[in-house]
Amino acid sequence: MSNLKKFNLIGFINGFYFYVPIFTFFVLSKDISLTAVIIAQVFYSFFTFMGEVPTGLLADKFGQKSSIVLGYMIEALGLFLIVLFPTTAGLYVAYSIRGVAGSFLSGSEEALLYESAKRSGKKKFQKIYAKFLSNEQIGIIISTAVAGIIYQQFGPSSFVPLIVLNAIFIFAAGCISLSLKDYRAKIKDEAKGSGMFNILKESTSLIRRNKTIFTLTLVGILTLSGEYFLQFVYQPHFQTNNVPLIWIGLVFSLGTLMSVVSTRYAYLLEKNLSLEKILLILNIVLGLGYIIMAVFLHPIFLIASYVIMKGTFNLQTPIVSDYINSHTKSAIRTTVLSTVSLVRRFFQIFITLSLALFVNLWGVRTSFIIQGLYLIVGIAVGYYLLVRCGCTYKVNDKQKLKFG
Repeated sequence: MSNLKKFNLIGFINGFYFYVPIFTFFVLSKDISLTAVIIAQVFYSFFTFMGEVPTGLLADKFGQKSSIVLGYMIEALGLFLIVLFPTTAGLYVAYSIRGVAGSFLSGSEEALLYESAKRSGKKKFQKIYAKFLSNEQIGIIISTAVAGIIYQQFGPSSFVPLIVLNAIFIFAAGCISLSLKDYRAKIKDEAKGSGMFNILKESTSLIRRNKTIFTLTLVGILTLSGEYFLQFVYQPHFQTNNVPLIWIGLVFSLGTLMSVVSTRYAYLLEKNLSLEKILLILNIVLGLGYIIMAVFLHPIFLIASYVIMKGTFNLQTPIVSDYINSHTKSAIRTTVLSTVSLVRRFFQIFITLSLALFVNLWGVRTSFIIQGLYLIVGIAVGYYLLVRCGCTYKVNDKQKLKFG
């Protein structure tokens, strides 16, 4: 089985997020506050931030496969710890460990998938990456729908089995990753050496000097979507506003179904729109979605807004990824991707802390409005930067594509 087929299987299995619809209810039942749940994301972001570049360097030096395997195994351990130590401190420790896992996966999966696509002779990386992401989302559709039904039938007694089952599937994804073939490239200019310092130096230099990567990194900071913030607060928001219990899991499944379809065909957006216009439209949709969820509290508006937002979160990912990868050499690919991610993580820490503070002071609705305004203002500035940069083009234009 080729790497591309294995990645599709890994994505599907890793997408079995049984814990998502019930996780917030589980921790609240253990007297852990909603603010603490959001702060746990800060721990996740901080430890991912701390590990981004070191794990990227290790992957470029010793191979991306090992980084991927470690990422999945550590992630499974983090979920088990939440069950074993269901306290505020235990939650923070578990999410710190999951953050380390995230740093091993960040960049490594995308880099190895890109290299696998190159060597397979299939140049349309957007389609390949979109398929990987959508396969994960298919797993989410199935698992969250099942979790919602189980929760409705068995109530709080289903919490621990669903979280443990989720951890088992992540562990299984790690086991399958052991069979991936590594494509570790050597630095072409041997005079520069292949040590980690030289990899880091070349990667940071590329990000600073390449105006496409640099501008997209800035735009990424200005448009942090708040997807995981929404993931952990929509359940109590729905419950407070009398959304029927069955929709707690079903809305996640429907939103993910929309995401599967839209992500698979995201590359078609470039046939009619430039990158800056794509990002402008998608982020305005997300920003308005947050505001609508705060202002219009009827279950129909809440469900519809969530589904549309969930279907939009991942749309820009394969397109932006293709832009960055097409400007990056194989020998430093993971480090470049990890460094870009590190910058985003740094600002994500402060955004998440701010949202936790807003939830604690003013509640979920005000936090939604603030996040929505942040996205709308952020993409307005980002659109200006991309237009001024003049560095976007059709990635599918083979004459302009620099395929690493």
